[in-house]
Order: sequence, then structure tokens, then C-alpha cells
Amino acid sequence: MKGLITFGSRFFVLAFALAAAFSCTKEQKRKPDYILSHQQMVQALAEVYLAEQKVNRLSLNADSAALVFGSMEKKVFANLKVPDSVFRASVDYYMDHPKEMEVIYATLIDSLQLREQRVPRDHQQ
Repeated sequence: MKGLITFGSRFFVLAFALAAAFSCTKEQKRKPDYILSHQQMVQALAEVYLAEQKVNRLSLNADSAALVFGSMEKKVFANLKVPDSVFRASVDYYMDHPKEMEVIYATLIDSLQLREQRVPRDHQQ
């Protein structure tokens, strides 16, 4: 009986250690250096959102709107000094880390609401 308990205890410790190692692996991976910070993501997402809204106000057909937005998006990334590939990789990274993405989106909403409050009413129309 004593040998069985020792084997069971060792098995439990090993199983627990393996489970802990595998469960922490994804969360503890270091964020790649090229991934945008939370603040950079908020700024980039806000600028992309505003560009989309400007294009929507133009009431263009879908093909024309896509062309205009593509041009505006390039300008957004150039102004932010962020390659679009880095932005897209960052979106993918944060989509794989939903808790971080939730923080980014909460900050984004707050940021957009503040911008809306600062814009005089006659510019919103």
C-alpha cells in the first residue's frame, strides 16, 4: 500500500507540473518586439476608424469606397510611421490575447468619445 501511495503522489506531482507548464506556456510567451504597444494600437485603431467614417460619409459605391479607403489607410500608417504589416500582425497578436484586446478596445472607446466631445457640433455634420 505504501508503494502505491508513493507512485500515486509522484504521478500527481508530475501530472500537475506538466499541466502547469502547458497552461502557462501560451500566457508567458514574450510579446514580439515588432508588436505595437497598447497605446500605439489604440492610436492606430482610432485613426483607421476615423478614416472609415470619412469614407462612409462620401456615399461612394463599394469599389470606389474601397479604393479611397485603401489610399487613406496608407496615409494613416505613414503618419503613424507604422507599416501596415506590423499593424496587421499586431491585430492578429492581440486577437490571440483577448484580455489584452479587451483593454485596448475599452481605451479606444474612451479615446473616441473624448475626441467626439472635443469636436464642435458644426464639424460633426
